Amino acid sequence: MEITYPFAKVFTDSTNKVNVFFLHDTEHSTFQQIGDIGTGVVDFCELDFSGVVEKIKALETEEVTNANFEDMKKVYWEAVDLLKEKHSYAHLFLNGDLLRNFYNPDRSEDEKIGYANFMFQYYINLQADYAGALEFCLSNEVLSEYTLPERYVMFCNLHLDFTHHILHSMYSVAPMARGKFDIEKIIQFNDPKDVDTKSVLQDIHRDSKHSVSMWQYFAIQSLEEMLYLEFMEMIKRGIRIKRCGLCDRYFVLADKRKRDYCDRIFENGRTCKQLGAKKRFHENVEADIYLQEFQRIYNRMYSRYYRMDAWDSNRQTNKLTEAEFKAWTDMASKTRQEYKRGKISGEEMLERILKNIE
Repeated sequence: MEITYPFAKVFTDSTNKVNVFFLHDTEHSTFQQIGDIGTGVVDFCELDFSGVVEKIKALETEEVTNANFEDMKKVYWEAVDLLKEKHSYAHLFLNGDLLRNFYNPDRSEDEKIGYANFMFQYYINLQADYAGALEFCLSNEVLSEYTLPERYVMFCNLHLDFTHHILHSMYSVAPMARGKFDIEKIIQFNDPKDVDTKSVLQDIHRDSKHSVSMWQYFAIQSLEEMLYLEFMEMIKRGIRIKRCGLCDRYFVLADKRKRDYCDRIFENGRTCKQLGAKKRFHENVEADIYLQEFQRIYNRMYSRYYRMDAWDSNRQTNKLTEAEFKAWTDMASKTRQEYKRGKISGEEMLERILKNIE
């Protein structure tokens, strides 16, 4: 396996945490324990790419010349930086892709700009693909009549390319204790030349006199691989997702406790969880007849798109195209958010989403 940078060593264990060593180049690395498994892929799917797209679209009409190439390149770096504080590993891999592209001596300036455009579109397509995968397989609100294994198999039957992913795994000395990654044993070095191998090994193995503390890790070299790993770990562990009762975005249900709101900042530095319970018009779906009816209509449209209403039968179904379904769900989601924020009534929400449904 040929290593390209950036590169990530990803350790999973008996907890729901993801332990990642990000190797930025041959000399620099950082360690990060990402929250609950699934948080990375869910947050990526909920990223707002509109600012990035706006910057890139402004370049579409420009012809690439020696005079404007550096200015155009700067726009792409600015677009990448829009993700810096929003998503650590999406920014890491996109930044690495841009570096390899713009410093590739075998590509012309025109080819570099063309490939940069392709990369950004590829990331946006990845977002759509995994948003669909998450909802189909792991949302409690759609296809609830099927079990998780049934939904996963159905999804793979509909998306055959999804089953062709291959992840590379390796072994490494790692600070493990009773099946869990022990972050307290990690020694951080600012300079690779300062690494004291003997001290590192003594620290990792202070609880073991005989066996080598070794653990399997995944060698991740792209955003798609990282998303796939997290998604498959969610499937394996039965980790579900749910729409926040306030911001309407999906979040991870890390345990069995009942939750209606996520931990994202909603307004004035306060989270949905802090504000949600105090908002009179943000009731549970179970208690809100308008949200119940919304979900019933959404499920019907969802089944039409995926033909789930004719699953395991030869019956014809009123199939929706991808473009029709996306246009409808975009409109429906915005309408539901307006209702949850108290901007429109429940009757108006239902009237809007039912409009033009055949």
